[in-house]
Amino acid sequence: MKNKIAIFLIILVSTILTYRLMRPGMWSVQDNLHIFRLSEYDLCLKSGQIPCRYSPNSALGFGSPVFNFYPPITYKLGELFHLTGFSFIDSTKIIYIAPIFFGPIFMYLFTSIYFGVGGGLISALVFATAPYQALNLYVRGALAENFAINLIPVIFYFYAKKHHKLTILFITILLLTHQLTTLIALSLLLLFSLYNKSIKKFLKYLFWSIGLSAFFLLPSYFEKNLTTNHLMTEGYFNYIIHFATLKQLFIDRFWGYGASLWGPKDDMSFQIGYIQWTFPIITLVLAFYKQYKHRFLVLAVFSLGLFFTFLAHNKSTFIWQLLPFMAYFQFPWRFLGAIILCFSFISGAIILFISKKYQNIFISFTLLILILLNFNYFKVDQWQNVNDQQKLSGAALTAQQGAGLTDFYPKYSTKFPTSITPYTIQTILGITSDIFFTKNSQIAYGQLTVLTDNATINLPIAYFPVMELRLDTNKISYRIDPEFGLIQFDIPQGTHSFYLTFLNTPIRTLSNYISLLFLIGFIIKIIRESK
Repeated sequence: MKNKIAIFLIILVSTILTYRLMRPGMWSVQDNLHIFRLSEYDLCLKSGQIPCRYSPNSALGFGSPVFNFYPPITYKLGELFHLTGFSFIDSTKIIYIAPIFFGPIFMYLFTSIYFGVGGGLISALVFATAPYQALNLYVRGALAENFAINLIPVIFYFYAKKHHKLTILFITILLLTHQLTTLIALSLLLLFSLYNKSIKKFLKYLFWSIGLSAFFLLPSYFEKNLTTNHLMTEGYFNYIIHFATLKQLFIDRFWGYGASLWGPKDDMSFQIGYIQWTFPIITLVLAFYKQYKHRFLVLAVFSLGLFFTFLAHNKSTFIWQLLPFMAYFQFPWRFLGAIILCFSFISGAIILFISKKYQNIFISFTLLILILLNFNYFKVDQWQNVNDQQKLSGAALTAQQGAGLTDFYPKYSTKFPTSITPYTIQTILGITSDIFFTKNSQIAYGQLTVLTDNATINLPIAYFPVMELRLDTNKISYRIDPEFGLIQFDIPQGTHSFYLTFLNTPIRTLSNYISLLFLIGFIIKIIRESK
C-alpha cells in the first residue's frame, strides 16, 4: 500500500509538471527539428531502408546521413506511436513527456532498495523537480538527452534487482539514445558494480548491449570522418566558452529561454536547485554523526556528484584538455544531468535521520518546498497552435530542415546549403525537357529527354558513400559537384531513366550482421532461461 501511494504521488507530481504540454499543438524549443526528423524516419522505414541511415530531405533538401550518426531510439519509439495513429507532433510530445514519469518512478524504486519507501519518495521528488529537467524539456527541447537521463534510474533498478535480461535491454536502449549521457551512465554503473563486487556481471551486460547496438555504434564511430562532424566542437560549440559559474550552479535563480553565451551571463539557467544540493550536504554532515548500512555508498555518490559539479566549472579545464573526447560534450553544464542523478539519490538518505513519527510530515514539507521553488520553471515560453500539416510545410518545415545542418553534412563540398533546394534536377549543360524526379531514403528515380547531343545534370542529393547510379539499365560513373557535394553526371541525347540507389558500406553491412547475430542469441537466451 505504501508503494502504491508513493507511486501515485510521483505520477501526480509528474502530471503537475507536464500538464501544460498536454493540449493540441507544440511549444517552442531550441532543438526545433525532432518532429521533422520523425517524419523523415517514417519515410525512411516506408522506403525499405532498415536500419535507417539517410534522411533525403534534411540539410535544406539536399539530404544528410543523420540517422547513421544520431542515436535512433527516440525516433523508433516515436514511430511506434505514429504507426498506432498518433500525429507526428503528438508522437514527439509523448517521447518528451514520458521520461518525466518513468524516470522519477524508477528513481523511487531504485532508491527505496537502500533507504526505504520514504527515502525513495524523497529522491524521486527531488529528481523530478530538478531545474535541469525543466531546462531540457521546456527550454532546450533536448529530446534524446531528456530521455537518456531519465532512463538511467531504470537501468540501475533492474541491475540492483538482478533482472539480467532487462538490464541488457535497457543498457542497449541507452546506447541507442544519447552517446554522451551513456558515457556518464556507464561510468556510474561501473562504480556501482565495484561497490557490489559484480564487475564481471557489468562486463557481461555491456558485451551483450554493445553487440545488440553494433548496427549503429560501429558506423557512427568509424564513418564520422566522412562528415563535417568535427565542426560540432568548434566555434560556438567549443566547450571553453560554456562553463558554469559557482553562482549559476548554486545561488542564481535566473530563468530564461535563450542561449548559452560566452562569459558568466547566459540567457538560460544552469542551477542545480536549492533542495537538490542542500539535502546532499545535510546528509553528508549527518553521516559523520550516525552509522548506517549504506554510509559508504552515500559518501561515494556524493563525491561523484561533487566531481561532476567540478567538471561543469572552468577550474576543470585541465581535465578537459587531458581528455580530448570530452570536447564532444560541447557544454560543460551538461554534467548537470549527472549531478542531479547523484544528488537526488543521496537526498533520499536524509530520511534515515528523521524519526518515523515525523517522516510523513517531512516528506510533505519537502514536496511543498520543491513545488514552490521549482514549479515555475516547468512552463512554456511560447505555444504554437499547429498541426502536422502546418509544422511540416512552408517556413516551419524549412527551419527544421536547416537545423543541425553542419553536424552530419557529407564532407564532399566546399559550401553548406543556405537556402531550400527545389526538389528537381538541375541542368548544368545542354537542353532537357519532360523532367520527372522523386527520391526517398533508399532510391532516387527520374526520367528526362535530352534534346542536344548530351547534357550534364545535378541531382539535389548530397553524396554519401555508397551510392550506385544506373542510366536505363546500365551502371554508370558520376562526379561529385564540388560546391555542395551533389551527384553530377552526363546523359546522351534521347529519353532516359536513371536510378540512384543508396548502398551499405562494408562496416555497415558487418555491423548489421553483428547486431542480427546478437539479437538471435539474445532471443535464444531468453527462451532457454525461461525454460
